[in-house]
Amino acid sequence: MDTELELAFHNIDPSDALKSAVREQVEKLETFYSHIIGCRVVIEIPHKRHRIGSNTPDVHVVLRVPGREIVVSREHAADGKAVVNGYAVLNDAFQAVQQQLKDYRRIRYGDVKHKQTAEDGEV
Repeated sequence: MDTELELAFHNIDPSDALKSAVREQVEKLETFYSHIIGCRVVIEIPHKRHRIGSNTPDVHVVLRVPGREIVVSREHAADGKAVVNGYAVLNDAFQAVQQQLKDYRRIRYGDVKHKQTAEDGEV
């Protein structure tokens, strides 16, 4: 990465375990695309709730690559069926970033097939 990882915590105490989990995920992303310019990760708990297990953190990831920013947010669902493990939310967010990064890489290197339109067809 060209710039250092930016990691922020809001309404939650910074955890060494969460920090290392984020660093591992970013290192994993660098194996898919080597020229990542920068990455910002924000982990926050939007509201303090009294119910056990309802304080699931929201994870926001902004990954900067040449010519584009990949933005992914994974937020706590209000339906009560959400994952209550913060690491699972973090993994889900980075899995989505990884998929978008793979798509970006395919487009960048020309591995994507373009649909043939009527203007491109042979006469």
